[in-house]
Amino acid sequence: MAQAADFVGAWKLLDYAFLYDDGRVERPWGEEVAGYLLYSAEGYMSGNLSAARQSRSVERGRDGTSSRRRDYIAYAGPYTVGEETIIHHVEVSLFPNWLGTAQVRYHTLEGDKLVLRTPPVLSDEGRMAVQLIWQRVRASEVL
Repeated sequence: MAQAADFVGAWKLLDYAFLYDDGRVERPWGEEVAGYLLYSAEGYMSGNLSAARQSRSVERGRDGTSSRRRDYIAYAGPYTVGEETIIHHVEVSLFPNWLGTAQVRYHTLEGDKLVLRTPPVLSDEGRMAVQLIWQRVRASEVL
């Protein structure tokens, strides 16, 4: 069974994809993504991720948010680890509707790779889950 200590450290984003029940895979940010996920020994996490190549122009959506805001995810708070899940208890977030929520992620941890997957949700395109693949950052890899 996974324990919190198994996750502690820094993780670099390798892949961000929507996995549909019908087998389709969509990469809304393209093949190149950027981001880091940090888990502390004190029980806190922070995640920041986006498309690797972001436009400098800012378009406004009908909801008043910038397109850049929709192409960037940032949140932090305490985390708890279960047998199959890691739960991010959101205390700060770029998305106000995430505040105070428990973001459940199913985890698979194999060596230096961490796969996190959201529970399935119904979207306009069908039932899907978001999958994120992370690579552990080793001290020897830091500048």
